[in-house]
Amino acid sequence: MRVLHFGRVTEGEDGSWGAFALHLQCPWRLEGPAGMVTGQDDLWEHPTLEVPPEDWSWDGADTRQDVRVGALLGARDERTRSWVNTSPDRLVVTAVEASELGDLFITFSGGYSLRVFPASESGEAWRFLAPGRGTPHFVVSFTDGTVGSSTEA
Repeated sequence: MRVLHFGRVTEGEDGSWGAFALHLQCPWRLEGPAGMVTGQDDLWEHPTLEVPPEDWSWDGADTRQDVRVGALLGARDERTRSWVNTSPDRLVVTAVEASELGDLFITFSGGYSLRVFPASESGEAWRFLAPGRGTPHFVVSFTDGTVGSSTEA
């Protein structure tokens, strides 16, 4: 699962988090003015895209996705191994669209966008929530190929 945080960042003993979070459990890609920045499958790729050393593991080491997101955002919270946007003017959400199939399209300033596209007919695809507030989550999931949305606490 990839978690993206949005809005004002809160610092805590265990790390940092945004005012809102998007949990992605389906395919996604981040696009920029020059083309694709990164996508879901880059999580499992060595940063060089070469055959990784035998002791390399995507879980615990930088991946192609980490390198590409890090270059875009600029700072890292080492406690959570999360990337943090260091510019208040970069990647500001300007529009959000969703489809009846559960697709999500978020447009950001600077010519960037995030495409989320469920690719399974069962299970949770994505959810949107406000971390630490105890408010309901907006969840997009599938049962027998039918998309549904709900709010869950």
